[in-house]
Amino acid sequence: MNKDLIILVADVQQEKTIETLLDERYKSLNIRRMTYDIFRHPRKDPGVYKEAAHFLKSYQGEYEHALVLLDSEWAGAPGDAVYLRGTLQQQLYNNGWNANNAEVIVIDPELEIWIWSDSPVVAEELRKPWNSIYTLAQKRGDWLKGQPKPIRPKELLEAILRQQNRPRSSAIFQAIARRVGLTRCQDKAFILLRQTLQNWFPSS
Repeated sequence: MNKDLIILVADVQQEKTIETLLDERYKSLNIRRMTYDIFRHPRKDPGVYKEAAHFLKSYQGEYEHALVLLDSEWAGAPGDAVYLRGTLQQQLYNNGWNANNAEVIVIDPELEIWIWSDSPVVAEELRKPWNSIYTLAQKRGDWLKGQPKPIRPKELLEAILRQQNRPRSSAIFQAIARRVGLTRCQDKAFILLRQTLQNWFPSS
């Protein structure tokens, strides 16, 4: 019997974030529980971009749906998020998937953008009050005044972790995914992910 979903991701942070959302937050996403497998590409974003269609082609008979995740910002990226998504979608369609059973989520610029909601949970998990986060972000130029999210989300996160001598860990992404209200995240890629899952796996 086929499983519901195969997911190809670029790194362990994406893997653990998606795993947490599907296993622990499916009710908040307004979807049903599903059977799925996540594969992490050893060559990260470039590997996902160049090889996703070929990789997923061999699994068509085993899964009802396919989901591809990658960041838009990586060395050698041939275009912006719109270009990457369009190109990958066409490659998937050329290899037997279609618009009803496959989707590409390109996170612009990278997964860290999902962390930066205005939730108090973010400050708690980063062990730094929001006013200190904003002060650091403004000083570094990572966050423009009046904007809902930083322009350099990854760099800001890493700067905060360096101050605390904390390693960059997927546990941080998991903790925030586990606790933050999902309606707070207004990132386009996250909204597309949520809508896609709701279309494929409605709660009732």
